[in-house]
Amino acid sequence: MPEDTIERIHAILRARNRHVELHPRLLLGTDGLGLDSIALVEVLLECEEAFGVVIATEVLAASPLTVGLLIDAVQARVQE
Repeated sequence: MPEDTIERIHAILRARNRHVELHPRLLLGTDGLGLDSIALVEVLLECEEAFGVVIATEVLAASPLTVGLLIDAVQARVQE
């Protein structure tokens, strides 16, 4: 995935929590980035808008949902 795409996703996540170092295995939920279910949906919607794709809601059910899985989900949709 192009580095600018990763940076755009990181920017969306940093807007939610600037104090956590982002890495692929960082959990997005309360035990990591600290996002609750509403914030997770908002992040997915922001990614959809930023990249012009639809991200399946099954991504939210991924356990555990991480930064890396979010990047992979966006990448899969962008490449379709």
